[in-house]
Amino acid sequence: MLIGCSAGFLNSVKIKGSHTAIKSGMVAAESIFDKFDEDNLSHNQEIEEYESSMMKSWVQEELYQVRNVHGAFAKWGFLPGLAYSGLATHIFKGKEPWKLVVDHVDSETTMQKKDTVEITYPNPDGVTTFDLLTNLQRSGTYHEEDQPSHLKIKPEKVEIPESLSYQVYGAPEQRFCPAGVYEYVDKESGDEENKQLVVNAQNCIHCKCCSIKMPHEYVKWTVPEGGGGPNYQVM
Repeated sequence: MLIGCSAGFLNSVKIKGSHTAIKSGMVAAESIFDKFDEDNLSHNQEIEEYESSMMKSWVQEELYQVRNVHGAFAKWGFLPGLAYSGLATHIFKGKEPWKLVVDHVDSETTMQKKDTVEITYPNPDGVTTFDLLTNLQRSGTYHEEDQPSHLKIKPEKVEIPESLSYQVYGAPEQRFCPAGVYEYVDKESGDEENKQLVVNAQNCIHCKCCSIKMPHEYVKWTVPEGGGGPNYQVM
């Protein structure tokens, strides 16, 4: 059955999505419950009423007002995007008669390593900056160690991490992941260009960057068992 998904219901201006996640789950439950009286309800049936119910909810009204914000940053860059987001939020409020369409996906903008310059960052000072494992521990993330990995390599794209990501793109998933989920290790041959990808899914803090930013989008992000993931105590 179709259930609520909060991933697409983020107010990008407020950087908030918990309220829309809760509402989307409520709408999903209501849509499924309304179908229980029908004799032809099957286990894998898609509940089409969910989408129409979401379109009638306050979630649609709130997100419609900021529908062009991400597009502005993608099309024009940081400063113009920032200016447009201010106009959209305080002046237009969703009344602009246009929709900014971005003609590419994020993964297509990931640069190859030959076109980049490596940045050397100072070591964490333990006061204002901290090492990755310290930050990971503070996130409170947890997944049952014996559960299947919720981060899967798409079967038709297994060659991407084997012969393209590390060799051509410099292993961006190993660099941008804030939790050390992706790690390239030496194979027995010891060849520097012959690396093997190890996925430490239990560390995942659910930022989902890997599912949209990796070349050819080879990572399939699925929901982990038991609601596992980060547990930020101050949120």
